[in-house]
Amino acid sequence: MPCDIVKKGWAIEIKNNIDSLPYQDLYEVARLCNEHLVVIFKNQNLSLEDQMRITSTIGKVKEDHGRNQFEKERTLVAPGVLRVTGEKNHTGKGGLFGHDEELDWHTHHTSAKFRYPFVWLYAVKGSKGSRTTWINQAMAYDDLSDSMKKKVAGIKYASGYKTGTFSDQKVGHNRINYDNPISLVHTNIEGKTGMYFPFLQAFDIVEGATTEEWAKIYNELKSHVLQEKYLYHHDWEDNDLVISEQWLSIHKRWFFPHMNTRLLHRIAFNYDKAYQQSV
Repeated sequence: MPCDIVKKGWAIEIKNNIDSLPYQDLYEVARLCNEHLVVIFKNQNLSLEDQMRITSTIGKVKEDHGRNQFEKERTLVAPGVLRVTGEKNHTGKGGLFGHDEELDWHTHHTSAKFRYPFVWLYAVKGSKGSRTTWINQAMAYDDLSDSMKKKVAGIKYASGYKTGTFSDQKVGHNRINYDNPISLVHTNIEGKTGMYFPFLQAFDIVEGATTEEWAKIYNELKSHVLQEKYLYHHDWEDNDLVISEQWLSIHKRWFFPHMNTRLLHRIAFNYDKAYQQSV
């Protein structure tokens, strides 16, 4: 069953029901996600079991969410499945990033030694009226001048999380990883080259520029990637599913005053099974 694809700006929407796709087509979804960075499915009506099965068919699911038992009880609904909501659970606690305020530009676990390259967001309920925006940082890289491409080519920086950068919610502890510096220019498994530039998670320069040069490059790149032509705005409806590649895209949730009734399921996962014959 070939995927029925419709362009949504630079992102794509797949018209099929993802739960009915055979594993070969799910592998194609993974390849399309690495090519287009954001893949949308609408009207999916997925059970928790469906979501776990589909993601684990494509690749390894991130099930290790640290040793903090309180955080796991607050956010996990099943192995690897996090609830993004302000709605209180049976212990009286809200989920991951359940605040009404913006959840500013970010990507998945920048400082981790191994980063899961896909994030699955499925709207369970209460999502209508909320918006998430993605930036295509491969397109933004393509449009850089040759001189700027030379400047960024060898840059590595320290990344991590600080409370108050993209969210005021404390998640674990503040951390900047100097032992695993991040290359600013990245080529993904489909050969797509762009910038890995989650600018609110990018901190000190490690290699390729002075501190002063990095500050200037950082500000120029930030202004550049925020241009409207690189953005895809998703206005959520319940049963929407968005899968996004986490190296060459970053995303932001805008202010929404009803996070206490909005619930998304979030799964971080790999594409290793989809590429097992080619890697």
